[in-house]
Amino acid sequence: MTPAAIVIVLVSALAHAGWNLFGKKVSPSGAFFWYANAWGVLVALPLLWCYQPVIARLDAGLWWLVLLTGLFQATYLSALAAAYRFGELSVVYPLARSSPLLILLVGALFLGTAERITAAAVVGIVLIVAGCMVLPMQRFRDFSFANYRNLATLFALLAAASTAGYSIVDDTATARMRSLLGGLVLDAEVAVVFVILQAASALFWLSLGLLLQQRERQQFRQLALRWRSTLAAGVLMLGTYALVVWAMAYADDVSYVVAFRQISIPIGVALGWYFLNEPLHPPKIIGVLVILAGLMLVVLG
Repeated sequence: MTPAAIVIVLVSALAHAGWNLFGKKVSPSGAFFWYANAWGVLVALPLLWCYQPVIARLDAGLWWLVLLTGLFQATYLSALAAAYRFGELSVVYPLARSSPLLILLVGALFLGTAERITAAAVVGIVLIVAGCMVLPMQRFRDFSFANYRNLATLFALLAAASTAGYSIVDDTATARMRSLLGGLVLDAEVAVVFVILQAASALFWLSLGLLLQQRERQQFRQLALRWRSTLAAGVLMLGTYALVVWAMAYADDVSYVVAFRQISIPIGVALGWYFLNEPLHPPKIIGVLVILAGLMLVVLG
């Protein structure tokens, strides 16, 4: 990874961990993420208006990619909300955050791009996943695969697969955008425009989900009064992922960016300890150290 990519992802990770700290008081649901996406699109509409000439240059192939990434994003948000309903944050979050790394590695093997990922980065990714697996434990003897055979794990893995899906699509789509625009706009502007289009696409798919699920419609009505929370979440989500997409322009492989984003996990642990008085059990401390070691290998790779 280049220094530019490292700095951009660091800022994104800080924003992501901060959003998780802020949003912990609001119960996640498809309706909550509908409002967040709607606010993000609404706030960004003036930007889309300014970039009308840029959007007019996009071809049909790019628009299909926008629809596909929106589907992956909507599936990710819905699955994550479901996972949190069935399981604890400390188990679901590490699983959902770390599993895409292994999926992307397998995807790189099938796509023939694995040669761009160094051996050091592969070892680093494995360490990050291992560190995330031990984070939820209070004692090392608590580890049991039975703790992961439940609906929370199923939905967390679905969220992880969706994360890997939209990461690959977004990398392909933004590379195509940069090619189509031919230097007309900066890489950062490409990232911003694409993420707004992605949010609009996700909003479309989430709207279909609301129409099909009565429980989500009830949540929709209840969350109408929580507009400040959903507005803040929408703006932070949009800004955070715009930084991630921007960083993809400076990395040899999307796996590097997805891997280094996991620095938000130790940041989140630190914020939880400092602001929420969450205990630091030995497995949590060792898990964070293992994740940091893996991150260093990814950077060196």
